[in-house]
Amino acid sequence: MFDQLPDDSDRDCDDGANEARLVIDPAGGRLSYVNRAAAELFGLRDDALATTRASDVLPAFADLTPRNFEASFTRGSRERRVAVRLERLHGGPFPRFAALLASVRAIDDPAARDFPANGAPRRLERLESLWRLVVRRGFAGTEQVRALLHEGASGIGLERASLARLDGDDLVVEFAWPEDEAGTRIPLDRSLSRAALTRSGTFAALDTGADSELRRIANDMRSFLSSAFRVGETRWVLTFSSAAVRLKPFDDDDWQYVENLVEALARGIERRERDARIEKLAYSDALTSLPNRLAVLGRLDDALAEAERSGTRAAVLFLDIDGFKDVNTAVGHRGGDAVLTEVAQRLRGTLRAEEYIGRLGGDEFAVVLPHVADREAIESIAQRIETVLSFPFAVRDYRFSLSASIGVAIYPDDATGRDDLLACADAAMYAAKDDGGSRLRFRESNGAFTDRALGPVAALTGGRHDAEYQLCFQPILDLRTGRVTSAEALIRRIHPEHGLLAPERGWSLARDEEGRRLLDRWVLREAAAQAKAWHHAGMSLRLDVNLAAFDYRDIDELLADDGLAADVRRLRVEIAAEQIADPARQEQLAAFVEHCAASGIGFALDGFDGGYGMIAALSNLPIDAVKLDRPLVESVMASRTSRAVVQGTILVAKSLGWRVIGKGVENAAQRDGLLALECDEIQGFFVARPMIAADFGAWYAARDRLDREG
Repeated sequence: MFDQLPDDSDRDCDDGANEARLVIDPAGGRLSYVNRAAAELFGLRDDALATTRASDVLPAFADLTPRNFEASFTRGSRERRVAVRLERLHGGPFPRFAALLASVRAIDDPAARDFPANGAPRRLERLESLWRLVVRRGFAGTEQVRALLHEGASGIGLERASLARLDGDDLVVEFAWPEDEAGTRIPLDRSLSRAALTRSGTFAALDTGADSELRRIANDMRSFLSSAFRVGETRWVLTFSSAAVRLKPFDDDDWQYVENLVEALARGIERRERDARIEKLAYSDALTSLPNRLAVLGRLDDALAEAERSGTRAAVLFLDIDGFKDVNTAVGHRGGDAVLTEVAQRLRGTLRAEEYIGRLGGDEFAVVLPHVADREAIESIAQRIETVLSFPFAVRDYRFSLSASIGVAIYPDDATGRDDLLACADAAMYAAKDDGGSRLRFRESNGAFTDRALGPVAALTGGRHDAEYQLCFQPILDLRTGRVTSAEALIRRIHPEHGLLAPERGWSLARDEEGRRLLDRWVLREAAAQAKAWHHAGMSLRLDVNLAAFDYRDIDELLADDGLAADVRRLRVEIAAEQIADPARQEQLAAFVEHCAASGIGFALDGFDGGYGMIAALSNLPIDAVKLDRPLVESVMASRTSRAVVQGTILVAKSLGWRVIGKGVENAAQRDGLLALECDEIQGFFVARPMIAADFGAWYAARDRLDREG
């Protein structure tokens, strides 16, 4: 697809706006993206892009080694000569892999001679040389930007340099010299750059000690110069500083020098943003915003390399949407595009972070699985996919329920090369479609296929055909260490209009004993599989689950599964206070607890409201934790009675070896109150709202990174 970037033909040619850019997949040498300038230079048509090889455009592209070179090609009767820079393309938000970016200029363009620029000894000439280098390379070249900051600090006669952007009330350092301070956040009211930003210009001080306000925030900096500028909607500030007092005042040449530095950096920022758009177009699908075929192939290469190193299995799933032609026939291509966009959103929402989903084209999608334990795990993924597709899609007055034909290929069982693995998955998918669709197909060692019919999640919900469930996860935080120790798995229904609905919104999970058992089996398997995935990702968390039937046979079924037995023991079953208080269920619960405890399953008492008699009744049961009821937590700072109840509960629980968890914590005051009473852990909106697995993984990784840096 040709890009839709603005026409920058009026700009100085040094900023790279007129470069023809092409993205090349080195595996087959095919073009995956060209910009408008490339289309005009080489006479390319959009409808021919998918079948065009880079060497067809420029014969020199037969050699895809990254380098700078000059080459010739013929268009019509005219021979053209071009200067080319061939380099690895950064993956942006997607994994990096071997895609190449070719930047091409006609040789008669003076800027083409800037591959590379030549330096000069004088200050402004050296700056001009670095300017060209940074603008041409953009902010992908961190060392070039740091070199520009180094040059600027030397030229202005100060020791340090930094480039930061304004983010709310903080400055975020993007680049610094000589220290690596990238990512550092500085409160604006504690920064020497504040004056330049508030005055939207350049501000300098020869000696911060002569000014009381500057002296208060200067730390060890005695002189500085800051210059603020804007690129688009973002405000930036370039700052030079020194620990020594500057004796010579800044003169007109210094001000002009700083203006040139600012202009160079502003061009570099613009180039970075322009390149980011190119990378997004190169690696993402324009309709659905999912990773495109090129990104999927790169991720599969990474998965196979990782599996080969670790001696594990990887897999790829090919998905074709059944019945999509009928959608296009009924509502047209525009309506079909709307359905495909929603299909992509649902698939991305139901798959976990490590289950990499991309669109191959048309109504075909692929899922790359870098770690595969067994076929049951793949079947679970396929069932989730089928579930989200079965819920009706609405386009005008039409309602569509879709399904998928899914073909699976496993490395190294089915193939050891990327192309062979893809061909195997593709063949399995078509075999599933030929057999009526809505099926999952594996390939056996003898070349035959085995399959499993897929159906909606009604089997999990006691006969309801209008519901789909998904587990969300709410983190539980240790009050003393600040670390996430566990999470509670909460079942949610996905509604097409209202999104994720909690049980209290007036719907029933299951209406009979068989329905409750089916639901428990699904919850236990999903939670155990998620605990396993997080464990492999380095997140050793315990998961609290809520059950409906309390049938120990469901636990035994999972313990007999070698692939999940260890992960079932990462679960902790919650028993609500009202369930224990129900005489009709006490015998069943006691048998369930006794049986599961012998297998290493933990338990937590949920919804405790301060009744000491209940604690006494449970003192002989294998309880790991007690969760304080929300009303107690809400009133812990406002009511002396509630505070005394909580304090007494904590003392009794700890004497029994139980941990105490405060639920429903919504603000810092409640957190601090529970901490003062020596509560062990908290969960609630103050920590985080319930999240789907992919969002939880990203949230946990970000928090863990901040904890390590802190």
